[in-house]
Amino acid sequence: MEFVAGIDGGGTKTTLLCWSTKGDEIQEKTFGAFNINSIGEDAFKLLLNEISAELSSLGKCLHLVIGAAGISNNRMSAIADEVFSGFNIPYTLVGDHVIALEGAHEGKEGLAVIAGTGSICFGKGSDGTIERTGGWGHIIGDEGSAYALGRDSLKAIAEDIDGCGGKTVLRALVSARHGLKNREDIIRFVYNGDKADIASIAPCVDIAYRDGDDVAIKIVRENAMLLAYQMQAVLKKLDLKHAYAAFFGGLIDKDTPFRMELIKALEDINAGIEYRKPMHNAATGAVMLALKKSKEMTT
Repeated sequence: MEFVAGIDGGGTKTTLLCWSTKGDEIQEKTFGAFNINSIGEDAFKLLLNEISAELSSLGKCLHLVIGAAGISNNRMSAIADEVFSGFNIPYTLVGDHVIALEGAHEGKEGLAVIAGTGSICFGKGSDGTIERTGGWGHIIGDEGSAYALGRDSLKAIAEDIDGCGGKTVLRALVSARHGLKNREDIIRFVYNGDKADIASIAPCVDIAYRDGDDVAIKIVRENAMLLAYQMQAVLKKLDLKHAYAAFFGGLIDKDTPFRMELIKALEDINAGIEYRKPMHNAATGAVMLALKKSKEMTT
């Protein structure tokens, strides 16, 4: 049997999806984490061998598309070349944003934004061109991310303690939930922790926003506006007047205050961007690309 396959390689799990050449689903299977930086080279190679064996058991894989973060890691490509060439499986490695975008708009033009621990905006034009904004990391970017909300909250709490900022319920919430009761606790938390630690403060902003806290509302609205401007910049790069946008990531893939404020910000700046739920998931986007690749190779 001839077929194509797509992989959504995530930090905690890997989804493998296989389709017939007519686009019918054959199999979906889940494996362990895909991130080579977290699981190490030996575990990554073992994972690819496991996936290759699964594909070989189904028949002949005409093309495999893998979407994952960290594809700039040369060792990832080298190990993938070694394993897949051994099983005679042609493959393409792309960023996870590419397969998310492909699935979200069924291969057509459109935008997508990821707002989780970090943030990035990207889009696909009518000619297939892909543009992006953001994704610069937490030192100089990540506006509209859980990290940014956590950072801005801690800054607001510090100003509250110093008496040079507005009073905020965030101070009591963060103290109760994270044990950050004073200056020393906050400094230790910020400078001995990492990006994920600061991002873990974001749920407190959600609670404070819903309680009507002015400081929390300002933090959410400012970050939503920054993300809206980044999305608008992608639209301009693609020379589009209007586009649908899909949302991904814990801050906006559900009915949250941040998603509500982001949609409102897009309307306020008249960005020409309309929110729409993703048509398909990222794994489907990967196998859709694989089907396109296999057809290109036979024409």
